[in-house]
Amino acid sequence: MTTVLGWAGADDDSPLRLAAAVALASAEPLVVASVVPPDPDAPIVSRVDREYRAWRDTTVRERQEAAVGALRSLGVDEVRGTVVRATSEPAGLVDAVRREDAGLLVLGAAAAAPTGRFSAGSVAERLLHSSPVPLALAPRDCGPVGPPSRLTCAWAGTARSAEALTWTRRLARRWGVPVRLVTFAPERAAMLPSETGLRIEQTVSEEWATQAQGRLDDVVGAWEGDPPETVVARGAGWAGALAAVPWASGDLLVVGSSRLGPLARVFLGSTASRILRHSPVPVVVVPAGAGGAPTRG
Repeated sequence: MTTVLGWAGADDDSPLRLAAAVALASAEPLVVASVVPPDPDAPIVSRVDREYRAWRDTTVRERQEAAVGALRSLGVDEVRGTVVRATSEPAGLVDAVRREDAGLLVLGAAAAAPTGRFSAGSVAERLLHSSPVPLALAPRDCGPVGPPSRLTCAWAGTARSAEALTWTRRLARRWGVPVRLVTFAPERAAMLPSETGLRIEQTVSEEWATQAQGRLDDVVGAWEGDPPETVVARGAGWAGALAAVPWASGDLLVVGSSRLGPLARVFLGSTASRILRHSPVPVVVVPAGAGGAPTRG
């Protein structure tokens, strides 16, 4: 599975470390892709324009060389850079993915994202609605990214989570790591501020968690091979539910997405968006249609 890292140069090396971990686990090439605007089709180019292009090309080349060097220092041998000319960075990265026949696109968080969490910048936001391949999203300043040791799939019993699980299982077999299934059960504040209201909310939450565990048990019952660990993660709101899951270095969380239009592209629903915002580990968002092919091998 060739991996493409979208890279414009940043003070956060989390996406570099995530891309290295994925490439080493896959034993496949890693391509660092940078996007620059196409040169205008003008018969005469001013001196200022020539100087700007020279500065831009030098800057991009230096950033690529630095990224490739950093990835090699992390143990990635089969890595190279590529520069794509496109009218927008998202379009250029999609072009790079198609040119390289990549199976995964790695992106970093916005500069304003909280430490240890992912928040989409303008490029990631666009790609969350247009990428033809799964996106691996690194939380900002997330610390050391260990070799992938477990794939945790968010399970909701829907078609999109089933497709994400298919993708997860295939990649887990390729990497030789276990799968874990998690159903998130965020608990809302009681609508009725009385003791009776709190008991009602607690009863509803417990009944829902029991049903969720039953659905997870159904999946495990039909599982071929070693059964996966299952977790019903209950907590106050989405932050509490994500925090209720025991996370470890090397964990990746996989979520499914919906289909946008006639193409297999990502359309992130509200649940997946909340998971992404509160996850303390890297998240892979799998677009509809990608469930059968996480790798070429």
